[in-house]
Amino acid sequence: MIVQNMLNMQGMMFFFVLVGFLVRRRGIVGMEGRKNMVDLCLYVLLPFNIFHAFLVQPKDNVWRLVLITILLSALYNVISVGAAFLLYKKADETKRKPLRYGTIVSNGGFLGNPVIEGIYGTNGLLYASVFMLPVRIVMWSVGVSCFISGQKKNVVKKVVTHPCIVAIFLGLIAMLLPVQWPIFFTTAVGGLSSANTPMSMMLIGMMLAEMDPRGLIDQTMVFYTSVRLVILPMILFGVTALLPIPSILRGITVIMAGMPAPVTTALLSSKYGGNESYATGMIFLTTLGSLVTLPLWCLILSIG
Repeated sequence: MIVQNMLNMQGMMFFFVLVGFLVRRRGIVGMEGRKNMVDLCLYVLLPFNIFHAFLVQPKDNVWRLVLITILLSALYNVISVGAAFLLYKKADETKRKPLRYGTIVSNGGFLGNPVIEGIYGTNGLLYASVFMLPVRIVMWSVGVSCFISGQKKNVVKKVVTHPCIVAIFLGLIAMLLPVQWPIFFTTAVGGLSSANTPMSMMLIGMMLAEMDPRGLIDQTMVFYTSVRLVILPMILFGVTALLPIPSILRGITVIMAGMPAPVTTALLSSKYGGNESYATGMIFLTTLGSLVTLPLWCLILSIG
């Protein structure tokens, strides 16, 4: 069932990505328009997508699974941070910054949520949103320190006030309250939530249309791609196989660990002295590669 869901999701992803690619290539949406659409997705659609996942009647064991999800996320962060600082020591400093950041941080929030929702449904989205809570904390602390070492100012504020984090806390409150939400409210939230997947996939297509990886791909980038898409999820696959956890949480952990490099890799490289063009190549190569590796991981998870 998981493979069939992933194949259906993959076909839909390819279609949305192709539409976004063509829209950007034909100039229907310009650079500024695409950037505004990214903000719309990150600050409006994705938070509503997360909040909508919590508008369910909690089961008896949901809080135990939420706690397990947080612990699994912490495990992933320990492994990814360790890998980031053990690897790439011989790389040029301007390349080492995005390489380390892109190993610690994945595109789990932007791309992971719609993928997980497509495979596991609303329950999967709930746990994927919780999984991203520790990830975002690490992203705005250890991740950013790859570019601005020693500057931790406003980290707490950035984490706490991020719309996706706010959506998680509001969602947890909504789940706890014994309230029957009005139909117009749940329908409106559901409508905004459902717009997240096509919007985020089309934006990936638009970003790919803007990238020119020629001359950027080298041996280190290929190695990084294997770390991001194969080695990290392989480690998590092996570790979680030894743990007595539900298959849905194991699947979410492995899939989120195998997400491509995030767009923020290039943005932070541009702002803090990293190699922006190299970071763009990392995003391009891992995003294309993930279209192959994610279905393979789903197949492995369904067998294992």
